[in-house]
Amino acid sequence: MKTLFSKSMVTYAALCLALVGSALAAPAWALDVSEVSYAPQKQAGAAKLVLNGAGVRRMGDKDLYTAALYLEQKTTVPGVVIADKGAKQLVVTLLRDVNSRQISELLARGLTSNSSDDELVEIIPEIMDLGSLIAKQGKLKAGDSFQIDWNATGGTTITITVRERSQPKPTVEVFAKPDLISAMMRIWLGARPADEKLKSALLGQGA
Repeated sequence: MKTLFSKSMVTYAALCLALVGSALAAPAWALDVSEVSYAPQKQAGAAKLVLNGAGVRRMGDKDLYTAALYLEQKTTVPGVVIADKGAKQLVVTLLRDVNSRQISELLARGLTSNSSDDELVEIIPEIMDLGSLIAKQGKLKAGDSFQIDWNATGGTTITITVRERSQPKPTVEVFAKPDLISAMMRIWLGARPADEKLKSALLGQGA
């Protein structure tokens, strides 16, 4: 019986399948934002997170920092990010030198602009502790970073990392109250975010 496919057709089909298979197996590329590289995936405790989006926060006519949002599952809906009880992580890397007072003011403005009085009252002790944590850093330099991690068992963890200074290891503080993470996420993803373009970028909608 005659074959339905010529040898050249079989070779071509095999080549196509091989190319498709290699494309599917290829790892995703890291995303570079203002020379800060963000991995497409990362492990956060027991959770495997994927990069949802990343962008730049501008203040005046200059770039202030880059930020990247990692989630267990990608979404373009801010309310889903804020309400979701799964693990999440927000990484902020400074692009220029600032003092801790400026960072505290920006965070305070973001909290009060995107949370109700009742919501803020519930986390006053945490806000005070967060302010003290930032104040201890003094001046932060380009390349320094802070990271906000959340998981349902451990609560909210804030990690501040400074580069090329005498501080031997990152500063870490854990906040157990579950309400804090929603208020923190609203700073960047709420109705009045720190930067509208950054909000879109974090949601994977483009910078």
